[in-house]
Amino acid sequence: MDLTAEDDTRAFLARLASDPRTGRVIVHLRGGTQLTGTIGPLGERSVVIKALSGREFYDAYVRLEAVTAVEVQTRS
Repeated sequence: MDLTAEDDTRAFLARLASDPRTGRVIVHLRGGTQLTGTIGPLGERSVVIKALSGREFYDAYVRLEAVTAVEVQTRS
């Protein structure tokens, strides 16, 4: 996957979600919180991060405006 700086947060997450090679991502939020999981349903203003690392049976609802960075493995 090639990363581009032209994407907004929603477009970038949508591209990641549609790429079958994308596994777990690390989403950084305002305030310093990090969530590690897989990208779930994506709405106009929010995304669900599924299968949170270290928290069995938990998903997170995240407002896109709270996302400051997304880490994704680009080579395997």
